[in-house]
Amino acid sequence: MGGASIAAGTGGIGGRAISFFGATGATGPAGRYYPDVTFASAQEAALLLLATPDANFLLIGTDGTNLSKILADPLGTPNFHAFMQQSVTSASTIVGHTSFSNPSWTTIQTGVWGETAGVSNNVFTPWTYDDWPTIYNQLEATYGDEINTTVIANGTGGIAEMAAAGSHPADNIEYVPLTPGGTDWLATQDLVAQKTRTAISLADPDKGNLIFSYFAGMDHVGHDYGGDSPQYALALRNLDANLGSQTVGGGGLLGAVADWEADPLNNNEQWTTLMVTDHGMIGEDQFGRGHGFQSPRETATFLIYDQAYVDIKDGFINNSWQIVSTTPTIMDAFDIPPLPYMPGAPLTSPVFEGSYVNPDVNLFSVLSADFAAQGYPDPLTNATLVSRTLVTSVPYLAYDPIASMVHSVPGFLQVPASWVGAGIYQSLNIPAQIWARLTGVTGNKIIPPILNPFLP
Repeated sequence: MGGASIAAGTGGIGGRAISFFGATGATGPAGRYYPDVTFASAQEAALLLLATPDANFLLIGTDGTNLSKILADPLGTPNFHAFMQQSVTSASTIVGHTSFSNPSWTTIQTGVWGETAGVSNNVFTPWTYDDWPTIYNQLEATYGDEINTTVIANGTGGIAEMAAAGSHPADNIEYVPLTPGGTDWLATQDLVAQKTRTAISLADPDKGNLIFSYFAGMDHVGHDYGGDSPQYALALRNLDANLGSQTVGGGGLLGAVADWEADPLNNNEQWTTLMVTDHGMIGEDQFGRGHGFQSPRETATFLIYDQAYVDIKDGFINNSWQIVSTTPTIMDAFDIPPLPYMPGAPLTSPVFEGSYVNPDVNLFSVLSADFAAQGYPDPLTNATLVSRTLVTSVPYLAYDPIASMVHSVPGFLQVPASWVGAGIYQSLNIPAQIWARLTGVTGNKIIPPILNPFLP
């Protein structure tokens, strides 16, 4: 095949491991170009290999939720119990990892543990998601307009910030603030569910769809009253109502999915649903602490997974699953291979085949026993993580008061006040990051790229 000539190019700058500039590189050979042929870029070629995504995935996140408390209340949580019978459930744990929220939600949304991502407390660090792309980044970079990614979240705003971070943010991000007077969070939880049901009903069957519905209410109620409180039990029942039933007209999120699947305009497509939590909750109210350490109640997590078109393992248990498999599972559902750095395999991976348990009619009692059997890490790991939690809590607890101070001064003083606040904060944060690194947080930035996070 013929083509016009391209002159040989000059060599590039060479490199040496111990110098800034090496010798000039070798001159490249003469080339050819073909004016009648269009060449795809590497990214375009990769896209051509991928079919238009037609998967639909509902990720439900509930913060600070102990499945053991749900199992103990079958009459008050019938939808959860039915959902477990129609899915595979894992009585999982994050023992050996910090039980702060932000590290776990980073794990869930990036596919790497918080230590790898460099997250050790609940202060949002946007650069984390440049280094470790979120599931929204992965899907949007691959499919662009062929997929819709939606995040609906209440809480303190951290989930919405993660969804907006990185190179390719989620398409639709809706933060649901605490409703006025809603100190028990129930009305706000209801509003998240309402908005999620609407998003499900409007999902386009001709595109791929990922919807992440995040409920923070359980965590806040647990902090305020404790995981053994009547308020926590009531919040669990509210969450059960918002979960709904996997039947047409069943209400809640699962009912909205069933309604969508039953609509003949939606091409007989189905949804995969995965429900996860980031950590558990201690029973008593210890001055609002709730979690952060390594007791079994704090490190208990769960996954409930209902795969589209697959019912053969309904009612099974697989305790080998962990929350770090969430992003690989979603990527796999949309035909994107998980990345080599991700330690978790998709939940559908053959590596889990040998760890399924069929408890038959004893599903709930077996799960309860599995949670009861969970324990602490070894003493050295426990001491290390306790020290990390204590040290990294200091800048975290200082962050919001400093931000409030900066925002409370007159506008013309906010910039200088922000630098004063940043100096105070970094004097606490940088030593904490050094300690975090020494205790296993390998991905953190000891000197943060943004020295003043309080600039107005």
